[in-house]
Parts: sequence; structure tokens; C-alpha cells
Amino acid sequence: MNRHPLVISGVMVLAAVLAVRSASPVIAQAPGYALAGKIPGPANLFEVSGNRGYLVGGKTLTVVDLTNPEAPAKLGSYSFPEKIWGIRVVGSTVFVAADFFGLGIVDVSNAQSPVLRGSLKLAGQAKNVALVGTTALVADHMSGLDIVDVTDLSKPVKRDSFFLEGYARDVVSAGSMVYAIDSPAGLYTFDLSKAGPIEPITSEQSARAPASIEVSTGVAVLVGAGVLQIYDLSKPAAPVKAPPFRTPSGRAVRATLLGSRAYVADARDGLQVVDLTSPSAPVLVGSFKSPEPARDVAATDSYVFLVVGLGEEEGEVLVLKAVP
Repeated sequence: MNRHPLVISGVMVLAAVLAVRSASPVIAQAPGYALAGKIPGPANLFEVSGNRGYLVGGKTLTVVDLTNPEAPAKLGSYSFPEKIWGIRVVGSTVFVAADFFGLGIVDVSNAQSPVLRGSLKLAGQAKNVALVGTTALVADHMSGLDIVDVTDLSKPVKRDSFFLEGYARDVVSAGSMVYAIDSPAGLYTFDLSKAGPIEPITSEQSARAPASIEVSTGVAVLVGAGVLQIYDLSKPAAPVKAPPFRTPSGRAVRATLLGSRAYVADARDGLQVVDLTSPSAPVLVGSFKSPEPARDVAATDSYVFLVVGLGEEEGEVLVLKAVP
């Protein structure tokens, strides 16, 4: 059937408009954020557990009192001989992935004077660590995923490992489920409730240059190639990839999850908050333009802690509070 040229042209224009809309972030009405305080650096990473913050600046881990988040106070610190790539906080213990030093286990029960309880040298660079009971799983740049028994915190023992196809970047746990990523494209799912040698229950090469991973109820977010790579975890043992989400700057660096929301350190555009209630249809619901590039982020129900700065020896943490 012949169509009039104007009709064809109109259809093509409409299709182009719809394509642009689908590629742009959906923005909902939401509160903004106001600066409520600062934590001086240097700062690369920041984690929150209870009324304590854990600040990483290069080789040093510092405990921060967040009893009043708007007036944070640094407490004690512990320095490693190598750069800290990642940490996990479990009660009064911080498990530290410290590059070629390996796994470090720091007791912060006396926050004024943290002490190294134990350590374990691994094959390559330790990038991050996850915990399932008394088992630590370390993403090692060379050997893949190292399985370490930390029943005795003073004497961690490596008992197994699983070689990832690429370079291990990060690992996170949710209950008995463990999710590990490697570069250039790997996402691996392990179930530690299963007996026997560690083997992935699913393994796929569907990610794009993943650098970090976070999980929450029903969703996983990988950050890599400047975008959020979202996986539906409605069935935790079978991640399903959803369409990626491009933040306004297109240079997402790291993210953290709190409930169904992702808080994203979005480089020059600062903080971006994304609602992932429907993993296949993310919605941008808040933002804060920081004076310097955002590099990491942590969040509680009332505050967001945004690491900003240009280099590893610089940076600070901005304490942000939601405002109507």
C-alpha cells in the first residue's frame, strides 16, 4: 500500500522522539537534599553501620561517630601498608580488602583505638570482601573468589577458591547467596547453603565492565561503563538482566542500595537517587549537585553521605539531608 510522503515523515519523526524519551531518565517529583555537615578527608570510600561511619582514605580506615550526623566526629584509625579497595562491617569487626596485603580483620570495639585482629596474604590484589556466617569471600584480582574461614578472627584460613574468567572486581552477599563480578563481563551467583566445593549456580557474561555490585531485596545493581546495570533478583538464584539506566552525567562511579532506592555517586553531577521498585522501569527521584565530583556514597533512612573530591589524597564526605 502506498503512503503519502508526509505521513511517512511524520511516523519517522514520532519514532525518533519516542526513542529519545526511552533513552532519557524518567524523573519524578521528589525532595531535594541540603548540606547538613561535612567529614574532612582524605576520603575514597564511606560505609555506615549503626551510629558509626567508616571512612577510607588511601591506606587508612577511620571510625567516625555519627550519633549526631550533622556534627560527625572522627574517632580512632588504623593504617595498612597497602591501599584499601573495599570494606565490610559486621558488628564491631571490619573486614578489609587491602590490595597486596590481602585480607585484614580490624577490631573496632574500642572505636578510639582500632586494632588488627588477624590477616591473610592472598595470591593477588584483594578488591573487596563479603561475609556469610564465619566465611569470608574475597574478590582477588588474580585468583578469583577466595573462600576464607574466619571462625577464629585472629587466624583466618583459606580453604578454597573459585577462579573467575576475568579479573575479580567485587563480591557481595545476601543471606546465603553470594554475587561476584569480574571484568570484562562476568556475574556469578553462589549459594553457600549448598554442601561441597564452591561452584556457581549461575554464571553469565552479560555485564559491561562491572566495577562494583550492591544487592538489596529483589534487585542487584552493578556499576560499570558509567551506567547502572540492573538485575531483577525476584528469584535470587536466577538474576534477570533489566535494561541499563543512564544517570544524567553518564558517568556513574559507585552506588549503594537502601530498600528499593539506589543512591548513586554520579561524578560531576553529584548525587542521583533512583527508585528501583520496578527494576525494568527505574525512576530518578532526587539529586544533589556537589561542588566536586562524587566518588562514593552511603545512605541511612535520614541522611546520605557523599564522598567528593578529585584525587585519592584529597576528598571529603558531605552529609546530606532530605528537604521538602
